[in-house]
Amino acid sequence: MKIKLASFIALSLVVLSAPLFAHHGTSVTYQVDKTITISGTVTEFSFSYPHPQLYLDVKDANGNIQKWGTEWGPTPAMLKNLNVGWTRNSIKPGDQATIVCNPHKVAGATACLLKELTINGNKMKLNGGGGQQKQE
Repeated sequence: MKIKLASFIALSLVVLSAPLFAHHGTSVTYQVDKTITISGTVTEFSFSYPHPQLYLDVKDANGNIQKWGTEWGPTPAMLKNLNVGWTRNSIKPGDQATIVCNPHKVAGATACLLKELTINGNKMKLNGGGGQQKQE
């Protein structure tokens, strides 16, 4: 009886902990040892799980518009826990954004992992460090 109970508990722990091992690693997708800076106009802000995403129109060197997407490290809950007012309305289409991010590993890709964010001249707080949340 004790062996069956112990086996059941062990199996339950393995099954319940499986999602912890399923999380993706950012170093597989992004060049975490490099940063780039891009500026553009916000087209969409998705404040959703597993990570928020920000989409922008960015002019390239020839003046052509490129569609960029940024993945964020923090989750919406982590951002809300900063107690600086993060909501799905914190960033709106038409806002001007400057982003420091880790570029995608695929050459020419227009996607990156967000490190720093400035919206309409206001540095946004993304973690426990410096930066201020935009005042509305």
